[in-house]
Amino acid sequence: MQIFIFAYPKNVNELKPSDISCFGVIGDSITAGFSLESHSIFRDLFEYRGKSFSIGGEKGFRTIPNLFSEYGSPKKCASYGSTFITHSISQYPTSTFKSYSIYINDSEEVSHSLELMDPSKQVKHPNPLYPLYPLKQDPIHEINCNVAISGAISQQTLYMWNKLKNEWSNFKCEEDWKLLTIMIGANDICQYCLSGYNNTINSYIFNMEQLFQNIIKDYQNIFVNVVSTFDVALTANWQNKGCEIVHQLINECPCILGRDKTSDYDVVVKKLFNDINSLLYPLVKKYDKIGTLKNIKFVIQPIMEDFQIYNSSYLSTLDCFHPSAFGHELLATILWNNLFLPPEKKIKNMPYMLPLHIPGENDFLQ
Repeated sequence: MQIFIFAYPKNVNELKPSDISCFGVIGDSITAGFSLESHSIFRDLFEYRGKSFSIGGEKGFRTIPNLFSEYGSPKKCASYGSTFITHSISQYPTSTFKSYSIYINDSEEVSHSLELMDPSKQVKHPNPLYPLYPLKQDPIHEINCNVAISGAISQQTLYMWNKLKNEWSNFKCEEDWKLLTIMIGANDICQYCLSGYNNTINSYIFNMEQLFQNIIKDYQNIFVNVVSTFDVALTANWQNKGCEIVHQLINECPCILGRDKTSDYDVVVKKLFNDINSLLYPLVKKYDKIGTLKNIKFVIQPIMEDFQIYNSSYLSTLDCFHPSAFGHELLATILWNNLFLPPEKKIKNMPYMLPLHIPGENDFLQ
């Protein structure tokens, strides 16, 4: 183990790995580690949160908290163990949205008109897999600060944020430097044909802005990784008969793989995730500037923007959709390396497992 000893930083732009004490995530089933291991049909329906790339703390597995711990971080709030999928997104509150503009600086503005959504017209999540109930879990199972919800869309981010705040308080993280990773949007894209193309974009951007506002209002001392959206439709090329049956049974990713699959999903999704990212980038830039006063830094981490699937080992054997254990270790590697790269050099794809970056004395998180 390498331990670097530095004076406690006063500025979020001067953070080193050893300065991070607490971890947290907001996300969906990818962050929950759904089906990343395959043992049996029953075990395939588990969430392996202890091995999730961004928050897992189990020894012997490449995750962000474990990598930080090699440089002196106590990895408080990391998650451990596995459990049968337990969440129903239908029980969580959702948000409505209205018109607004994104101001990047005093002279630059990106206008984005959002219509108020009628709650009675909100599209219900099309996946009948939820709710499910806990049947069995590992003897050691600590979700801790992995508040991700399998099946979640961006409308559940405020619920997850409020839950994460409670967890950070339980771990006495208020004054500590924290690393928060937000990865949400795959399910928004997966149901674009049900909620509408423009509504998918509008709702996502509005919900992310609400989340950023609440993070700044409620807390301090946070380095926030915002994982940009990606081409979910790439997984369609790696399906087999078994995985196709799963998608039909639970209507997983309905507009791309499930019962509402559209004929032009590949073209639409490629345009959709790029359109979302074109608005997400200036939004993150805006709140990074605002958050500075409370030592909160927002950074886009494009770890999957140009992601390709090179063989079936990247995917779960249950549904050929979620990342496998290897896929999670790959994502942990990309995110770790990106934390030490400037925006123009950040990695967006990894055709093979790259060597881990070894931070030096002049390496700050970015």
